[in-house]
Amino acid sequence: MLSRRDLLIAAAAAGGAGIVRAQAYPAKPITMLVPFAAGGAADITARAVSKGLSDILKQAVVVENKPGASGIIAAEAMLARPADGHTLLLASNSITTSKWLYPHVSFDAVKDFRGIGMAMKSPHMAVVSESFPGTGIQDLVRMAKARPGTINYATAGSGTAPHLFAELFQRQTGTAMMGVPYKGSAPALAAVLSGEVTVYFDILMSSKALLSSGKLKSLAVSSTERLPQFASVATFAEQGITGLDLYSWFGVVVKAGTPETVIQSLNRALNQTVKDSQFSARANELGALAVGGTSQSFQAVISEDTALWGRVIREKNIRLG
Repeated sequence: MLSRRDLLIAAAAAGGAGIVRAQAYPAKPITMLVPFAAGGAADITARAVSKGLSDILKQAVVVENKPGASGIIAAEAMLARPADGHTLLLASNSITTSKWLYPHVSFDAVKDFRGIGMAMKSPHMAVVSESFPGTGIQDLVRMAKARPGTINYATAGSGTAPHLFAELFQRQTGTAMMGVPYKGSAPALAAVLSGEVTVYFDILMSSKALLSSGKLKSLAVSSTERLPQFASVATFAEQGITGLDLYSWFGVVVKAGTPETVIQSLNRALNQTVKDSQFSARANELGALAVGGTSQSFQAVISEDTALWGRVIREKNIRLG
């Protein structure tokens, strides 16, 4: 027969085991919020990442699309939930520009989010029609300097990544061009095809099909090295324009304050996912590169992008809200 002391020790041990079980991660299904509609590149990326995380963590990872307001709706929804790692956000560069573009935004990408890891990244291409009278980016620079303010470029809307990249391009080259906003990349690309605009600094993920088919050509790519599938396209740096080795990216973030053990668990699972050959092949099909890396390296990218685009947005006085 157990003594009172033995019963107390057993009860304490059972209680301790209960605490350990309660603290195990993940303790319940995980939700991944996606700030874009179903079917696009972000959604495809989210579903590939969520499947990998689910398989590795042995817990369901449910994708929930929350499009609207340039990603602000999804970001604020995640920040309203507990910092326990059971709500993830598939973030893009937009989290680094929101507070500069929209004065009403309450969150700060550097302070309020914690990076888990970058899933994939896609460079920008200086896209022109086949009839453009030149083959390299310096041809565009010479044209813009000879006719300041008259060469027009497309954007996917004010404050979007192609728009901000175009503004940075002008800053780095000392050129002045006229921006023409469109409602997304598809009409912007159509405007280049028709000759309505001269150039569009598009993300490769949206222009890859037209470039591969030869309907459009690229004067430069913003990657640090030439891309194997577009080996003839020189980088901006190779053509004498520095400061444009930039990418648009998708990565996973959690709410700041999430336990470090949870962050590292998610980071390990994300790296296993993006290193899988099927994931890499899918990224390549989309016009992107699978990345991975440490939580700290991704947090550094978030911090650097926030500072860079903040400078560009303030200099150009771009405001959307």
